[in-house]
Amino acid sequence: MQFLHEMPAHAAWDLRHTMAVDDLLKDYLKTLPAGATMAPPRLFVYQGTAFSRACPNSGIDAPAYCPGDHTIYLETGLGDQVAAKFGDFGALSILAHEYGHAYLFKRKQHPEGKYGELAADTFAGGFARFVEQKGYLDPGDIDEARATFAAVGDYEVYHHDHHGTPAERRQAFEQGYQQGFRLPGDAATPPTTPLPPAQAPGAPPTAEQNPPPPIAPLNNGASPVIPLLGLGMGGLLLILIVVGVINMINQARVDD
Repeated sequence: MQFLHEMPAHAAWDLRHTMAVDDLLKDYLKTLPAGATMAPPRLFVYQGTAFSRACPNSGIDAPAYCPGDHTIYLETGLGDQVAAKFGDFGALSILAHEYGHAYLFKRKQHPEGKYGELAADTFAGGFARFVEQKGYLDPGDIDEARATFAAVGDYEVYHHDHHGTPAERRQAFEQGYQQGFRLPGDAATPPTTPLPPAQAPGAPPTAEQNPPPPIAPLNNGASPVIPLLGLGMGGLLLILIVVGVINMINQARVDD
């Protein structure tokens, strides 16, 4: 890993773990389509605010990937908070998320808006599956990542920088973890259904985990008697028309 700048990190998110995860992410890239020939992103670890001429935003104060210089800007403040609250793998999954952005941009398949964020979450889930299969995770690490992605979701659905709701972000990570990462639009991606949120042992099921039965379709207040009455009146009118025609024919014969 190439460190452009180093600042001391705190809590469980230390540079030693960051370097190890960066190496594993490089290995993971090689398992993805075109990943073996793709240059991995540079990593800039810092604390505070960073500036880059290549990045469209002036002042980077949170973990971000800049396509202009193919660099991940890993600001340690958020990672420290996540590590203290959820654990080290939750914080390190943020780095995997930014790697997801890098891979998607290099493949020129990065979705716009929140869908790009959710795709990067799915990448992080695929990476978690990758390292777990290699036996590198501790018990509870996956739950730390699940909690992290749910915690960084937001409900500002009409904001231009909306990243996805907590349920959407947790579901995106879970999709990558359960099924492996797939590029957006890949026909091999099986359909998925939303996963219920984590539930504390002994807690009653939530509305999402135990949804109410579906509501029967409304009939807009119409009674089934009305169509029957309409049908009967139509038949009666037809009989009257036939009787009238017969009477006209008989009258014409009498006149003749």
